[in-house]
Order: sequence, then C-alpha cells, then structure tokens
Amino acid sequence: MRKIHPTGDALNFALTLRRYQAFGEDAANRFDGAVFRKAFFVDKKLCLLSLFEKEKHAQMAVSPATRAQKVQREAERIAHKILGLEFPLAEFYDFAQKDAVLRELTIRFCGLRPTLAADLFEILITSISAQQINLQFAFAVRSRLVRRYGEKLQHNGETYFAFPTPEKLARARVASLRALQFTEKKSEYIIGLARAICDGRLDLQHLPNLSDDDIAAQLLPLHGIGRWTVDWLLARGLGRGNAIAAGDLGVRKAVQRFYFNDEPQSEDTIRNFAQRWGIFTNLAVHYLLTGMALGS
Repeated sequence: MRKIHPTGDALNFALTLRRYQAFGEDAANRFDGAVFRKAFFVDKKLCLLSLFEKEKHAQMAVSPATRAQKVQREAERIAHKILGLEFPLAEFYDFAQKDAVLRELTIRFCGLRPTLAADLFEILITSISAQQINLQFAFAVRSRLVRRYGEKLQHNGETYFAFPTPEKLARARVASLRALQFTEKKSEYIIGLARAICDGRLDLQHLPNLSDDDIAAQLLPLHGIGRWTVDWLLARGLGRGNAIAAGDLGVRKAVQRFYFNDEPQSEDTIRNFAQRWGIFTNLAVHYLLTGMALGS
C-alpha cells in the first residue's frame, strides 16, 4: 500500500469516483463505493491497481504484489489521473470566492476532483461511444466492448478487464461491434481510429505536447471525431484547465441553470461566457455538472 496524496490536499474520494457508478457498469473502471480497481499493462504484463481510502488518505495497491519501479510508477500515474490529483484545487477555491455560484458549489462539494482517463485512446473511444445517446446506454455498450476485447486478469476470484488496445480493436469487424449494439457508423469510427493509431497516422503519445488547436488539427480529419470529442479529450483526457465541451447538452444545461435561469443559450455563447473562468474552466464546469446531477 502507498499513500498517494499529501496531507492537506483536498480530496473527496467517494464523490470524485462517483461517476464510475452513476450511469451503470464501467467494466474497465470498477468502483464499488469503497475500492476502485483498474487493470493496466506494463510491458505486456497485466496488473491490477486498487485505490481506496484509509485514515482520510487515498492509498493504492498493485496486484500481483511487486516492487518493480516501472510497475509502481505506472500505477501511480494512473492513480493521479483517476483521482484528478493534477488539478490545482486550492487555487480554484480561492478563485471561486469571486463567483457566488462557484463559491457555494465548492463549499458543498469540497474535495471533488475531475477524473481523467488513464490513456487517450480510452477517452476517445469513450467519447465516440457516447455520441448522441444517453450515458446509461453508452456505459452499457462500452462495457460490452471491454468484456469482448479487453484482456482478462483474475484476482481473488474476480475477473477484471483491461481497456482494449488499439491493436485489438484494429482487427475487429464492424459486424462484431454491431452485435454489441454499436451503430454501424460508430463501429467504423472505433475501428478506423484504432487502425490510424496502429499504422502511425495518429500518434497519441505526442498529443500532450501540442497546443489545443494543433490537437484539433490532428484529430478532426479522422472520421467520427468532431469538436465535441476533441473538447472532451482536452477536458477529461489531458486535463487542460481552459477546456469546455460547450457543445455538450449537459454542459449547456448546467451553465444555463446556474447563470441564465434555464434559458437556452448557443454553443458560442456558452464558450464565450466560460472565458471568465480562464484556467479554471474545466474545474468550474465539473462543479456545475455535479451541482446539476446532485440537485443543487
């Protein structure tokens, strides 16, 4: 076991991980309300990360037990992503004092952090699967994909699945994804994205080094990826502070509820309005969405 966030660093463990239960099963990211578990690869070896809270601190453990530094480093990297430990929460709370809405939400949800995807392929597939359908159904079909194409790991009588690799999905057939209840178009998009990564047309490892505009330029030519998907990658994949999926219906509704008396606003209006939050936009949106979901 290893403590992974310092004393005094605000983290509401259960609230942060709530999204992994809110819409049904997430087969690649399992959270039972107390322990979060995720299978991950290091040099083609499958390991299991467990995150839990003990004495008000987030702790991590890796199975099978190992002291290998490469495994521990990768587990810690994933843990920091999942728990959103990269976000400057203290600075955001100071900033929120100037905004009555955010001030109230940060008091109510103190320690809430946006979770980030463990890798960019996962967030892209997650976004494609969620296009134009409700999140409950998106979680369901994505979990079927994980169980069908993800590598299995057995631990303490339980089976865990790693998120499918691009190599595995590049070999999938459209008919096979259709059988999981993906649409034909989404099946083509998922397979096409995987093949673009495998044949070198898209280098996901290089994306974090690029500007937002350059990332969009790399991704938008690919079939099935539009501005909405790029925005979610920036927000929930890379954790960019100024990211907002302004075209997302849930995001628009949240901003409208708290700032426009539920009156409909255009995507451009929402995007322009969010500029007031600057580098704290991603955090602000996360708190607004949580306020909407939990009935604030």
